[in-house]
Amino acid sequence: MEQRGFLGWVLRLNQTLPMFHKVVIANAALIAAGALASTWALSHFHGPLPSGFTPATAVLAAAIGASILVNYLLTRLAFHPLFNLRDTMEAVRQGQLSARAVENVPDPDVAQLAATFNMMLDELARHRRSVASVVLRALEEERKRIARELHDETSQALANLVIRLEMLMESVDQADTRDGAQRLRQDLARLRDMATAALAETRRLTFDLRPTILDDLGLVPAIRWLLKNKLEPFGIDAELEVSGFEGRLSDEVETTLFRVVQEALNNVVRHAGAARVRVVLTEGREGLEALVEDNGRGFDVRSVKPNDPQGRGLGLFGMRERVELVGGTLEVDSAPGRGTRIRARIPPARDTAGPAADDQR
Repeated sequence: MEQRGFLGWVLRLNQTLPMFHKVVIANAALIAAGALASTWALSHFHGPLPSGFTPATAVLAAAIGASILVNYLLTRLAFHPLFNLRDTMEAVRQGQLSARAVENVPDPDVAQLAATFNMMLDELARHRRSVASVVLRALEEERKRIARELHDETSQALANLVIRLEMLMESVDQADTRDGAQRLRQDLARLRDMATAALAETRRLTFDLRPTILDDLGLVPAIRWLLKNKLEPFGIDAELEVSGFEGRLSDEVETTLFRVVQEALNNVVRHAGAARVRVVLTEGREGLEALVEDNGRGFDVRSVKPNDPQGRGLGLFGMRERVELVGGTLEVDSAPGRGTRIRARIPPARDTAGPAADDQR
């Protein structure tokens, strides 16, 4: 039901005026009322009261008290939507991520603040869902890759090993002749080679999951091992340049830089068709830097999305997320026909837990 008269006019004014204007008008009205009351009292009353106060003093004291009370009530009314917004922010800070501010409030400024705050919360929620989706997809892709490699390489090698052992058990009785002994030695040699290959594949998968050399020796030896075992089998020339790195870094930073280089090399092998790769690791006063550049076919960076079917976008997204979690930045510079350059920068924050490792360079 719409209010009419003076009260209705005040309510409509309260709904249209910004908070700042409300406070200014209220304070101005109080000052004007106090001045008018004081002037009127001084001009109409004379002589002392029985208590010793003059009429003007009594009226002035009453005017001041009324001004304070009215100012408090009006300010409280004007700031009430802001108090609600503050309570909503506090609820979000305490973990109630579904909380939203009330946008239908009398004050237009607070309504705009509430709408902007809700928009930010909605955008954060969408980003959180997107990140969670990408992370889950990355986990599933990694699991599929490991399962596929275990099935295609290790499982088949072990299955062949079992079959060969069964055949060998059946031929043991015939090994008493010279030809039988020769065939037995050849079969044993083949079994040894199969077991060695299965062991090497298992170690490779283990290194991809978590390289022990990174934990034991540090970042530089792990990168050197990665270049040798990741690129040399494909005939790709690898060059490593190291500057700084007199001691160990924090586990989080070492893992981040290693994973960035590892993913960049994975992209080189899968997509780049490069003949040469250069990796530069630098530690200085401005922080840490890992640079990976190749002379491959390159790609359009702007066209790559996290859901890229080739998996390149997912890898770039993962690298960027890792670097940003340690306060760093990731730059990807590439174009079709001119190779790719990936640069990760991390601000200086050394962990002195580890001793110097002179053998890293």
